[in-house]
Amino acid sequence: MSVGKALAKNSVFQIGGKVMGTVFGLVTFYFMLEFFDTDGFGLFTTAITYVSIFAIVVDFGLTLTTTQMISEKGADEPKILGNLLTLRLISAFVFMSLAPLCAPFVPRSEGIMDLIIIASISYFFGSIAQMFVGVFQKRLVILTAVLAEAANRFLALLGILMVGVLGWGLEGAMIAFLIGGVAQLTIILLATARKVHLRPQIDLSVWRDIVTRSWPIGVSIFFNLLYLKGDIFFMWIFDRSAEEIGQYGSAYKVIDVMTVIPVTFMGLLLPLLTLAWSQKKPQEFKAYLQNGFDLMVILALPLATGVAITGVPIMTAVQPDLVLAGQVLAVLGPAAGVVYLGALYGHTIVAIGKQKIMTWGYVAVAIVAITGYILYIPEYGAWAAAWITLVSEALITILTFAVVTRTIGNVTNVSMLARAVVASLVMTGAILIIPSPHVLLTVFAGAAIYIVTLTALGGPKLTHVIDLFRAEKPPITP
Repeated sequence: MSVGKALAKNSVFQIGGKVMGTVFGLVTFYFMLEFFDTDGFGLFTTAITYVSIFAIVVDFGLTLTTTQMISEKGADEPKILGNLLTLRLISAFVFMSLAPLCAPFVPRSEGIMDLIIIASISYFFGSIAQMFVGVFQKRLVILTAVLAEAANRFLALLGILMVGVLGWGLEGAMIAFLIGGVAQLTIILLATARKVHLRPQIDLSVWRDIVTRSWPIGVSIFFNLLYLKGDIFFMWIFDRSAEEIGQYGSAYKVIDVMTVIPVTFMGLLLPLLTLAWSQKKPQEFKAYLQNGFDLMVILALPLATGVAITGVPIMTAVQPDLVLAGQVLAVLGPAAGVVYLGALYGHTIVAIGKQKIMTWGYVAVAIVAITGYILYIPEYGAWAAAWITLVSEALITILTFAVVTRTIGNVTNVSMLARAVVASLVMTGAILIIPSPHVLLTVFAGAAIYIVTLTALGGPKLTHVIDLFRAEKPPITP
């Protein structure tokens, strides 16, 4: 089977699995609001956000480094994975233990301490599971990893239903997520062991190589996600209400769903970019990158504009009181669209080994974002958080694009972007003009109008989608 066909096949598996997991996640989100109201969801979101900052430090770039190192020609996969496993176990234990230990020094943390402790244990298992996804990405055999994540979401959903019926409270809900994480790790480790002889190892020369490669990624990810997660954290620190945090967290849940797609595709594309770059095949590399760009803009623009103009009816269909969440989506929707291109060029930075250069970019944007949070969240709350998120994502995307373009000496062909812009404008106009009895009908009608318009303008036909990542073929042209 060719690389293109294998990637297309596994893209279907991964997208299907992600869709299934996303559905489970959205249903879980619905029942969380039903059982605990917006205030309770705000407390839950705050605890998760606080712990996730420590989880970012735990990763320290090891997830992307794993995919990069084992994808290179001649890599000693068992040795690399064994040493990475040891490093991850140590870092996960240390930093996830620090999360509850540091919590008493954070204002207003006493009310969510139990949630923080349970979430820390959950993230310990999750961080280990995530690292081994690269084993399956390298082989373009992603089904097991996808099913493991879907099993995690499904068990969490079942747990939330049981907790809600029995009235066990937010602590019980967090335990449900912990059980799902343990199940995912178990499936991933068993599947990995069938493909690679896996055992913890300590080889200081390998450790030095891992740390040398991972620290720029780790620092970049830390500052990148610090401003992404910092919005809710600073809202909590500056005494914004649990109700407002719950509203903002609800809107962000939609963004999380939207950004599953670029992360999914880039997880599959990264090994191919890495291999093409390491083998000094510039034309193949540029073809992968161009097709990745075309796909990202085709998907990002209608999602961003559609969510922005249908935010209020979408959120109030979930819960009538989520009006603020729907309004905030007018800003977060475009931010999610920018994330698509940010994911493309951010992963490409790793593939071409320019992590050190981009470290300063991530630091600078993080400083801008955190300064904005401190200055504006006390007065403007969720709106400040949303606008700063949009600005930060735009800055990062511009910086990563500049570094990639300068390094590979190739200017991206924007013809597909132009078509997608026009098709999105047509879709937006139709949604605003044509009345609809329900928001779901609006969404489906808008998607249909976009697809038809894009195809008419010379965009890729449905039969061409599986060829989007074939490096042996040139980028799709009209």
